[in-house]
Amino acid sequence: MQTTNFPARKPLTVYFDYSCPYCFHGVSDLLELLKEYPYFSVTWVPCEAHPLPEPAWVHSGLAGQAMLAVSALGGNVENFHEAVFFALFREKKRIDSSRLLADLAAACGADADKALEALDSGRYKADMEKNNRLVWSIRRFEAVPCYESGSRLLASHEDVLLSKEELAGFLRQL
Repeated sequence: MQTTNFPARKPLTVYFDYSCPYCFHGVSDLLELLKEYPYFSVTWVPCEAHPLPEPAWVHSGLAGQAMLAVSALGGNVENFHEAVFFALFREKKRIDSSRLLADLAAACGADADKALEALDSGRYKADMEKNNRLVWSIRRFEAVPCYESGSRLLASHEDVLLSKEELAGFLRQL
């Protein structure tokens, strides 16, 4: 988990998977909406809908680890989200490449060599495993993205895209 601070302190936790097209839209919508709601302190919880050894069209665990590294190295996590989603869904690049992720981290203000070392050493692998347990075994979410603030939860459902309007309504209610 990693927190991004905004001026005020209304908590918002976002559970997401970089290889999920619904998360691509949900995180993109949220980043746009946060311009209107800058008083949220966002905790980003990357997880994997299909962690290894499950089959998947692309595994996102390394990208989640890279996000944690970007945050620890002082990079811009929001820019990193956009870069990873763009690389996967628009440019059709493999986000399970530590070299690609280190380059994206560098473009977002983190040290590429340190990011690469963190990925190659597995420094954040246990954190991703913990996030997977939290999302799928403890919280038992049906799908991601999910958004949580206090006791309020806007949860995704399998094969259903949460609209930007639903997300905006959730933020307004908070």
